[in-house]
Amino acid sequence: MLCCKMPYPLPQRKSFSMKKALIILVIAALAATGGFAVRSYLNQQADANNPALGQIRPEFAAPDINGEYQNIKQYDGKLVLLNFWATWCPPCKHEIPAFIALQNEYGSQGFQIVGLAIDDEDAVAGFIEEIGMNYPTMVVQQAGIELARRYGNDQGVLPYSVLIDRDGRIVYTISGELSKKRARELLSAHGIKL
Repeated sequence: MLCCKMPYPLPQRKSFSMKKALIILVIAALAATGGFAVRSYLNQQADANNPALGQIRPEFAAPDINGEYQNIKQYDGKLVLLNFWATWCPPCKHEIPAFIALQNEYGSQGFQIVGLAIDDEDAVAGFIEEIGMNYPTMVVQQAGIELARRYGNDQGVLPYSVLIDRDGRIVYTISGELSKKRARELLSAHGIKL
């Protein structure tokens, strides 16, 4: 008769407890959040070497939320902040209230924010109404990715903002969230009285 002798002691079966799963989940979440923060910081620093800086802004026209085409040329002679964003992008949504305040405070001095939503028209319209956005937004959908590249966004990140001076030159780009403090510094440096 063939048989096998059982090893002694019996091998312990390793169990995967809920506590271990929770610890792994928390560690993964912290790593992801920390990675996003580091990537955002590095992106903000890298834009100083953007080849779009100093270039004349590319021309384009796109529909607003009412389907009416708007042309970037209509803002010639103004200090313009183009902001590429989407409703599914948390940092994009986070910076918009500051942009609303900046438009309220400095719009009378020839400053204009223009949103470029890389998103679905219905989602954009609902978000604009919900948050009370006070500046024009064009719905560029997926074509906005190529448009953002023409404005120096080779990394393909959102949010992405571009400051265009009154002569139509790109003077500042930022990948990632633009703080209200930094935006005010830029406006002041380009003739806006704070």
